[in-house]
Amino acid sequence: MSELIFKENAATPDTPSAGYVKLYAKSDGRMYALNDGGTETLVLGQKDRESKSVAVENPTATEDITLFFTPVAITVVSMRAVLVGGTTPSLTWTVRHSTDRTAAGNQVVTGGTTTTSLTTGSNVTAFNDATIPADSFVWLETTAHTGGATALALTVVFDED
Repeated sequence: MSELIFKENAATPDTPSAGYVKLYAKSDGRMYALNDGGTETLVLGQKDRESKSVAVENPTATEDITLFFTPVAITVVSMRAVLVGGTTPSLTWTVRHSTDRTAAGNQVVTGGTTTTSLTTGSNVTAFNDATIPADSFVWLETTAHTGGATALALTVVFDED
């Protein structure tokens, strides 16, 4: 029986010489390739899926709330929002991102999403700009609110690129 055995590296090894690619294991149990330009690529193993959540009490039509800062590039894979309270509530919201928090930012879903559900919520999986660059702020904005929802719960699920 033939087998390849790799010693796990605690860190990324030195960049290979021009025209070469290194294949190596890291202590996270995954296999990586490193090209001669110094770019590391995951070759084997699952990417980390993460999520960030926020609850906004008594949301208005003018919320502008920083959710998080990401030091690495990420790709949004889903967003789930649900409302609490009110009579036939409706809330239009959008998630934006930019390396400059004072900028208008890019919308993950252009025009935002209107959530009316008090039970299962809105599950958003189609995006206009799901790729968020490294060193970006991610924030929530609301643009319309009726029906007196007493809370909004939002979760953003993403993969590290």
